[in-house]
Amino acid sequence: MPDGPADSLTERLARAQVLAWEGRGRDADEVLAAVDPTTLSETDLLAWALPRAANQFWMLNEPERATAFLRALRGRVSSDATVDALLGTFAMNAGDLHRARELSASVLTSATATDQAVGWAASAAALAHARMGEFGPVDELANRAVAAGHPGLLRYTSGYGQVLAAVFRGDLDGAESLAHELCAETGPGHAIGQLLIAEVSTFRGDLDDAVGLLRSAADSLAPTGYSWTPLAWMLLAQTLGQQGSTVAAAKALGRAESRHGLKSMLFAPELALARAWTCWARKDSLGAVGAAREAFRAAERSGQSAVALRAVHDAVRCGDARAVSSLDGLPVECVFARVTASHARALAAHDAIGLAGVAEEWEQLGFGAAAADAARQVEELVPDHDEAPQ
Repeated sequence: MPDGPADSLTERLARAQVLAWEGRGRDADEVLAAVDPTTLSETDLLAWALPRAANQFWMLNEPERATAFLRALRGRVSSDATVDALLGTFAMNAGDLHRARELSASVLTSATATDQAVGWAASAAALAHARMGEFGPVDELANRAVAAGHPGLLRYTSGYGQVLAAVFRGDLDGAESLAHELCAETGPGHAIGQLLIAEVSTFRGDLDDAVGLLRSAADSLAPTGYSWTPLAWMLLAQTLGQQGSTVAAAKALGRAESRHGLKSMLFAPELALARAWTCWARKDSLGAVGAAREAFRAAERSGQSAVALRAVHDAVRCGDARAVSSLDGLPVECVFARVTASHARALAAHDAIGLAGVAEEWEQLGFGAAAADAARQVEELVPDHDEAPQ
């Protein structure tokens, strides 16, 4: 139905939220654009401007416009913490984690920040810290975000940070349990929960399960403009590549590339890893190693030290004997880093006994995919299986 002249701001905001949730960003923008901001109080101006900026950033795929809109708004309101919180979320999605963390910290230490601002800032900070390899504050930040009662899908932002932190600590059971909790929601939230479960399943080596979940998640998220959508295709391409599904991996990679942009620049390393595993599926080990190294460089450039570690891990699995040098100076201390370093050193030294030990350690931790690759590398060094080190 067309908007009537008597439509209240509250009604328009509610309608726009529903439309955006359904992935109808253009319709949501039309509903909000009909409001004259010069007639609004500061409170109403913020209530109108923040969802409009968010819709521009994600649903309309206009991140530059959304950021400029928010910066202009910041000079017109006294409640700058709420604007900074959303700017921090934008910065994180655009891959500028240092700026995101800086803005989030200013909001979280502000005595006047609203619950909404705290929710946004804490969620962004939780994921930023996790991807930067600073796992200590992640759970506390996520809990603070939940306590603030923040709206929409930001619970999944902080939840993803918690899942990643648990994975790097070697706690796959904890990561999977949290992902299942998030998957209990409906709508896009359910799809994001599926994505997180699938990522843990891929680490475990349960590739068939992961592919099924990621296909479902990608299909559900496809109509939306969320940054989760290209990530779903990136992870699907990685998992299909590890399965050896050459054609399917290439198709998923193509979809990831077509949907990737500034609003999902945070996940640029994951896109490079999708290329790596797509190369691996077609038995192009040199291409796989080259793409994994590019993933490392992309992560390092944006300060994502934990993601850089993940890229080294995948490079080693693909047979990169030079990957060990990338670990020097990488400021991440965790179980995952320790075993990845052992794996990289054994591969570089052509140490079959060391690789066998690494395979056993990965298996004990539940990282079945890495365990299988280390075991394969043992066999490549000792072709006669009967002479393989015990």
